[in-house]
Amino acid sequence: MKFYQLKIEIRPGQKIYPSAYLSPEMKGAEFIPDGGDTKNFFKQPIEKSINNTSLIDDVPVFDFFVLKELYGKRKKKFDWIKLNAYDFVVGHYTISSCFLVSEQFKETITAFYLPRHKFYPAKLMYKGEKLDYYIFQLGEETKIAFEKCAYADRKSGIIQTAVELGIHSKNDYLDKRGTFFDKGSVLDIHDFVLDKYHDYFISRELFKVVSEPLKEALEAAGLTEGWKFEDISPRTITFLNP
Repeated sequence: MKFYQLKIEIRPGQKIYPSAYLSPEMKGAEFIPDGGDTKNFFKQPIEKSINNTSLIDDVPVFDFFVLKELYGKRKKKFDWIKLNAYDFVVGHYTISSCFLVSEQFKETITAFYLPRHKFYPAKLMYKGEKLDYYIFQLGEETKIAFEKCAYADRKSGIIQTAVELGIHSKNDYLDKRGTFFDKGSVLDIHDFVLDKYHDYFISRELFKVVSEPLKEALEAAGLTEGWKFEDISPRTITFLNP
């Protein structure tokens, strides 16, 4: 099965897709850390904030997000573009584990295998009207079996197994990366072995990953404007628990 990296569609000189932005004054903003950019944030302890690991209860409806251009500066407002999935921005930072998604996107993706996750009701201000959306958050990063992966020297292209490199853990891999960096190269994971199958997940080096069946379902439903899918080949992904 093929897998794809999910990335924002950015084409210089062409249509610019906005991100969803929640200002510090809006309801629910205190639950979203932003890297310390805004002093009004962090009203909640970090374990009660939406971050890469915590899924929290008893939050208000996040009211409301606005559309904002994250990259570049233009004198007039960007064109209003209604999407089914927006990149999630707070302050000047993208929250990588989150999207702002429509009801249709939510219904489509929940039919597939997902890691621990949650949908928080939210509002999006669009042309003066508040629309129903959701913050879609993954609550965990898919685990890599570092001792079973194969690795590639980016400079030479040579691929070696974990056994050949003496990699038995994540720390071993990080140590080896440091060694290759000192030699003027980078050690990449070439063939990933992950703990459990999911159709959408976040993982080291690949970041946001989508399976081919989920990609096809999102495309068939017309939910992918503003995003692109990059085939990870010749890198591969297999699972310990399919």
